[in-house]
Amino acid sequence: MLPVRFMPARCCLFTRCCPSTRCCLLLQSLIFLVVSSLPGALAARAAQTNDRVKFQLRDKYLIIIPAMVNGAGPFNFLLDTGTTRTVIDPALARQLQAPVVGESSLTTVSAVRQDHLVQLREVRVGLASVSGLGAVVDKLDEEKLLAPGIRGVLGEDFLSIFDILIDYQKRVLRFDEPAPAGERCRLDTMGKYHGLPTSNRLLIEAEFMDANGGKVQLQLDTGAKTPELFPAGDDAFSSHSWGDSMAFSSGPNGTTIRTRVTIKIGSTLVRDLDVVQSRHGIAFDAVGLLPASIFHRIYISHSGGFVVLNPIE
Repeated sequence: MLPVRFMPARCCLFTRCCPSTRCCLLLQSLIFLVVSSLPGALAARAAQTNDRVKFQLRDKYLIIIPAMVNGAGPFNFLLDTGTTRTVIDPALARQLQAPVVGESSLTTVSAVRQDHLVQLREVRVGLASVSGLGAVVDKLDEEKLLAPGIRGVLGEDFLSIFDILIDYQKRVLRFDEPAPAGERCRLDTMGKYHGLPTSNRLLIEAEFMDANGGKVQLQLDTGAKTPELFPAGDDAFSSHSWGDSMAFSSGPNGTTIRTRVTIKIGSTLVRDLDVVQSRHGIAFDAVGLLPASIFHRIYISHSGGFVVLNPIE
């Protein structure tokens, strides 16, 4: 069984909103998708090539990229390293006449429903392509509120086949370029959920310099705008870990917003961040989310299991 996270709904995510204008934070419980059976026909094949593709950047963090699917398009897809399986909306599935090859059980906080699993003949972004890719069919209502006009979400089942460089300043995605110079920080592409392995993950070790909880493992996530922590039970990042040395404010649904936080990854320090912390445990294979957009550029080596943060051109 393979847990898959859909991007939680977010409303403001604190771009330094002042208290009088701060909107309500929607920190939805993470959604997991369990694929009951994946036919052998879903084994994907990839064509790797050096290529660079321009993308749109919405709200300074959401990457919207043009993708060709089964030779049609281009369609706007949200690129999300925090989603393990590619998703398309029902209208696109009908337009492509994508064959249904299985069912998936989608579990939310309020219900369980069955969704179709379809096979895509080819997904192509620029010159990088993957054939025989399985995709979940979902309405993507919350994702479309954040990124209107998207037709799907491009997940790690596609991205993990390539080494990619995301340049937020130039709004360019580069496929399979040689690794740039710089410190290599380890990535784990496998996690654990309820004792079972999870795949297509990007888990990175980070340290919150203002807390006493030590190092934690976070999901490197292009779908997140603000660092988020989801403690469970006696986890090291319960509320007492921070002490009283930091400014904070209370949010809805049992959340706390820590301000002016410094995060350390390897030898890289990222300062003056807001961190959303829930006081309620959320089932996940990492302690929380690390937004990729807090870096100007980031090189993700799926083949080597490392990232280079803010590499110099």
